[in-house]
Amino acid sequence: MFIGHYGPAAAITGGKVKLWHGFIAVQFLDILWAPFVLLGIEHVRIVENFTASNHFDLYDMPYTHSLVMAIFWSVVAGVAYKMIRKSAGVTGGIIIGVLVFSHWLFDLAMHKPDLALWFGGPKVGFALWENRPLSVGLEFGLLILGLALYLSRTRARGVMGKIAPVSLFALLAAAQIFGNFGPPPESADMAAQSAIIAYFIFAVLAAWVDATRQSKS
Repeated sequence: MFIGHYGPAAAITGGKVKLWHGFIAVQFLDILWAPFVLLGIEHVRIVENFTASNHFDLYDMPYTHSLVMAIFWSVVAGVAYKMIRKSAGVTGGIIIGVLVFSHWLFDLAMHKPDLALWFGGPKVGFALWENRPLSVGLEFGLLILGLALYLSRTRARGVMGKIAPVSLFALLAAAQIFGNFGPPPESADMAAQSAIIAYFIFAVLAAWVDATRQSKS
């Protein structure tokens, strides 16, 4: 899953937790995955049309995407957020932890069986990526629902508050379409580097949305 991860982030942020904090949280496992690939700790093969929806054979990622490590990183992120952003309190830490773990749950639905339950353990995945219309529809459905909930709880601070969410959605939609229908990356390193850049850009855009909107409560 790609842009669908951002749906839950938008759905439950805008109060104690900023939208851009949620954007980082839901992609935190992949934000770790990218440098782990670059460092040779985890591995991915680029295989054109490996699934109906993408070109990635994600055969080795136990440190970021196994169930046991997803739980570990969720706890670490939640505790760290509570300590760093004291105004968010325990509630904020729990929200961040839940959002980090949501990444694994949605990946479980999309991936082929490449998500280990523990180191060396069985791998699981329901392979919805093999059904491109269903997987793309789910991605966009989650994102649209999440953004709709975020917009319902916030109000625009002037014109930019209306433009920023539309711009964010447009870029996310374009990234999803290119990922589903574009050519494969030239190498695993290029895929990892592109992921880092994309997650940074999306977080910055989400921060822009935060700056141009305010909570209705």
